[in-house]
Amino acid sequence: MAVQTVASSGSGAPDVIERPDTRETEGDHDRFSHYVNKTALTRSAVSGEAVVALCGKKWVPTRDGERFPVCPACKEIYAGLRS
Repeated sequence: MAVQTVASSGSGAPDVIERPDTRETEGDHDRFSHYVNKTALTRSAVSGEAVVALCGKKWVPTRDGERFPVCPACKEIYAGLRS
């Protein structure tokens, strides 16, 4: 999705500039894999109950996390725990 910005170049006719829409939406967390307690993840796989990631996202995992980049917030929190 692109956002259009209208600007005038002084000639009277507006110029339209398209730029990518980089606003975050409610579903942006779904584009990442998250760090979750391994026991909770196993329990979720068996029972279908929701898990809570380090960043606070709560959901029922249904996708292969290996296909997505790691959530930056989870990565930062995890790095802080390890040091």
